[in-house]
Amino acid sequence: MFDPSTRYNTKKIDRQAADIIHSPYFSELLEDVPLILLIVNDARQVIYINKDLPGEKGENNPDRLMGLRPGECLDCAHIVNGQFGCGSTAYCKVCGLANSITESEEGKKNQGECVISLENGEDLILNVQTRPFRHNNEDFIFCAIENISDRKARYMLENIFLHDIQNTSAIMMGLNELFDEMPREEAKKIIQDVSRRLADEIRSYKLITTAESRTLQLQPREVNTWDLMEEAIESLQNLKKFQHKKVETKGEGLTIKTDRTLLRQVLINLVKNAFEAGPPKDKIQIRQDFDPRSAEVVISVSNSQHIPEDIQLLLFQKTFSTKGHGRGWGTYSIKLLTEKYLKGSVSFISTKEAGTTFSIRVPDLG
Repeated sequence: MFDPSTRYNTKKIDRQAADIIHSPYFSELLEDVPLILLIVNDARQVIYINKDLPGEKGENNPDRLMGLRPGECLDCAHIVNGQFGCGSTAYCKVCGLANSITESEEGKKNQGECVISLENGEDLILNVQTRPFRHNNEDFIFCAIENISDRKARYMLENIFLHDIQNTSAIMMGLNELFDEMPREEAKKIIQDVSRRLADEIRSYKLITTAESRTLQLQPREVNTWDLMEEAIESLQNLKKFQHKKVETKGEGLTIKTDRTLLRQVLINLVKNAFEAGPPKDKIQIRQDFDPRSAEVVISVSNSQHIPEDIQLLLFQKTFSTKGHGRGWGTYSIKLLTEKYLKGSVSFISTKEAGTTFSIRVPDLG
């Protein structure tokens, strides 16, 4: 029983500490720590791990991870692109975990975030802390990793939704102040536009929320892709900031069986990204084709702006945005909805000479 009047001397405390740290129980105790703890050597190979990792390789058998590198342990989808696996791909240059380890290899403690694109198509968002240490004349890096995927996704989605709602609310407040001085028809049009915008924002929030939670149910029906694209363009050009955008269209409408609501959201995000990429009066090009080999509709949206190579590597990550902290969702949602639900694919190409083109390929779900 605990007796508050009893305290042991320093000699006994030191002996107990040394015994515990060197006992087999210490590793067992660390398995219950909520953080993932790794130790990697100077070849970035794992020599210690306290528990299973989220990736398939580590489930129920962490010993299988010994000798692998962190990205290989976590089932990073990009490791197949490097000659020497984790640490040798172009994506490793923008990997938060790799960069944190690099800082510690230079003798510094470091903390940051990392997004790992998994082989199963999902993203793993991690909070990473690393620090160097030396033992028996060899260099090692200690890594403490926290999985913050759910918390980060919820924060981002709520932040985006609240940002958009606040903008819409500001328009309504401005209208309220000027209502008595405005022509009736002009006020009516603004109210209609704001109501439509608010409905779109709520619909988008609900759609992405259910898609993220994997509870979204497809509702395929016959859809004319060109009519849907025109609807998406009109919806965006009703917004004041996009009213002067010019759109050039090529191709013809095709009728396929797909989920109208999901495809509409994808098209809105494609066009919106192109609108936001360039100056106010920039022109975007939209093309639709049918690929008879794969029996897919190919929809491409182009603008004149070039995306720097380092940003290209991050485009489809859930947390990445060029619009500011907590705003990254557009390209990620395009990929999520198209590939996970519409059974299609997403790609892009960006050069200084030709600008940027995002393309989706969507099959008939009939």
